[in-house]
Amino acid sequence: MDRPRALALVVGVLLLLVGCSSGTDPGESDAGPEPEPDGTTLVISDFTYQVPEGLSAGETITVRNEDSVGHTVTSDEEGIFDVSVGPGEEVAFTVPDAAGEYPFHCTPHPNMTATLTVES
Repeated sequence: MDRPRALALVVGVLLLLVGCSSGTDPGESDAGPEPEPDGTTLVISDFTYQVPEGLSAGETITVRNEDSVGHTVTSDEEGIFDVSVGPGEEVAFTVPDAAGEYPFHCTPHPNMTATLTVES
């Protein structure tokens, strides 16, 4: 093989190796670890509510829906709270001003139930 062809082959192999190297492991994401919900996030996942503890009266709470369908957070006692959250969305609402336990459900999926516990 003549020298120009050998040099072209070496350069081509090096470019191929550099192009295939991303600097991260194949299963690793550049986005970093997924943040954990803080104390004011109610997570809906796998048709289950993950309710934060120790909510303060009048506090704003975020609802994050990790499912592929829409859900609601609807108080069992009419008129206290009722929010809809689409798939992959987040919404916020204010918990009641009075301390107590507030059972709630998902209107389209009545088997989904939980309770908000509000402290004074």
